[in-house]
Amino acid sequence: MRNKREYINFILIFIAVISVLLIIEYILLKLIGFNEKNFFLVSLIIILISIFLGLFLSKFSISVLIETNKMLDNLLKETLHELNIPVATILANIKLLKRKETDEKSQKRLDRIEKAAGQLLELYKDMDYYIKKEIQKVNYEVFNLKELIEERILLIEDIKNDIKIYKDLEDIYVKSDKSGFVKVIDNLLSNAIKYNKPNGYIKIVLKNQKLIIEDSGKGMDESELVKIFERYYRADDSQIGHGIGLNIVKSFCDEEKISISIESKKDIGTKIILNLKSILT
Repeated sequence: MRNKREYINFILIFIAVISVLLIIEYILLKLIGFNEKNFFLVSLIIILISIFLGLFLSKFSISVLIETNKMLDNLLKETLHELNIPVATILANIKLLKRKETDEKSQKRLDRIEKAAGQLLELYKDMDYYIKKEIQKVNYEVFNLKELIEERILLIEDIKNDIKIYKDLEDIYVKSDKSGFVKVIDNLLSNAIKYNKPNGYIKIVLKNQKLIIEDSGKGMDESELVKIFERYYRADDSQIGHGIGLNIVKSFCDEEKISISIESKKDIGTKIILNLKSILT
């Protein structure tokens, strides 16, 4: 409400200033007489006054915008934090209930609740990244990509089930948006798990200026490959997610000028290759 009043006040002030300038121009021309020379002189004075007042009003409007963005930033941070806590609590309690529940129908109900809560959590993560990216300045830093990948692999130990992970990593230092790269790795690993086969594998190779993530999953045909980076596209509707994970990956790679390519065959698996040449230190 306060910001609305401030914008209305700004518009009223702007109209008042224009009116005053026109009146001043009229009075000056009335006093000194209207001719080409006087008109040029008065116009120059009015332009200088307009520039000064314009700078003042711009500063006023920008300060209002900065304050609004700051309030929005705080509100979003608090809202996202509050959203994460109940979703995580729901998922933790569902796991406890599933261990004790023996009825098959009840187990299926809990599975549906768990999947819905998982979708909320995925949506929260995507929203969190996009919002932070839009309202905060991107922080570029130098980091060891090998260490970052190893950290993210540790975090998926509980969800990879019977999938084996093979690593061939060398130390590669890059300068990039580290938070964005975390999102890229998490999405690629998450997809490699979601769309894998029972007792399948994931191969992660980091060498020769490239990051390669290969899985033994369901794979895709050419018609699916064409759509894979489209927002909200999902190759398998039975899996948790909203289909914006690979869109985030593609957007990040485009911004960082990282070349991304996908090789995939139906029922054989998928290989995603990131060329890191543009961000190497």
